[in-house]
Amino acid sequence: MQAPTYEVVREEVIQSLDDIVATVPEPKEVVREPEDEPFSCSNPLLLSKRKGAFFTGQWAVYVPEDFDIRAYVTSLPGRLGAGWEERKSSIEVSFANVDLVREEPRLTVSVQETEINGRRALDLIAISRCGVLPEDEPEPVGPRGVRKE
Repeated sequence: MQAPTYEVVREEVIQSLDDIVATVPEPKEVVREPEDEPFSCSNPLLLSKRKGAFFTGQWAVYVPEDFDIRAYVTSLPGRLGAGWEERKSSIEVSFANVDLVREEPRLTVSVQETEINGRRALDLIAISRCGVLPEDEPEPVGPRGVRKE
């Protein structure tokens, strides 16, 4: 089986994030973080030597003060339906959080309760499978950073 292109895996992540955002009731405000450079699939920190790069998408979904984030996050796996599976974490946190895996095409998404500049929000971070970069693009090194507040 031929590996997908980086552009294909990028679009898979964006579509998945769109699907999750569609489950958040109105009113809401969606802010897409600027896209990082492709992150190499051959990285010692990942214990991987695969070729290509993966895409990471991070969006903030601002919600009203009366929105029950904990109830929403808890119900999200059921809202997304077949093909999505909750990945249980062994680390207990004090905020609402769910880690999800989509089987086909494979990708992971973390949805967390957060506050950004005093506003309540859902923080969505999605990571794609590895995709093949165009031949004229340099081999990626790593991400530039974290959320810009």
